[in-house]
Amino acid sequence: MNRLTSLYDTTQHLHDLLQQEIEPKERESIISKVNDLIEERGEQMNALKPPFSEEEKATAKKIMQLNKLIEHGMLLLFDDLKVELRQMKKQKQSNRKYIHPYETIQARDGIYLDRKK
Repeated sequence: MNRLTSLYDTTQHLHDLLQQEIEPKERESIISKVNDLIEERGEQMNALKPPFSEEEKATAKKIMQLNKLIEHGMLLLFDDLKVELRQMKKQKQSNRKYIHPYETIQARDGIYLDRKK
């Protein structure tokens, strides 16, 4: 019996989750599922003890290949999240400037003080 089967299944599920098209409104639930799967994988990895058979070593190589794809998918998800945060920040600034258009003006031009009486 291959001890890495459950780890491989969890890794494959994580890979499949990251490969699907992620809608902005579903992003929070996807991130929560990804976190749960990563924690589960960590526990499974900590439970593994050597020595490993040849079949387990082959499964480990498959897991490492999937891990590279998972890292790439997580970077794409993180980049999408950063872009969305920048857009939200820009929208917030635009709304504030629309409501208070003269808030940021620092000019003191046009003031003349006449000291003669």
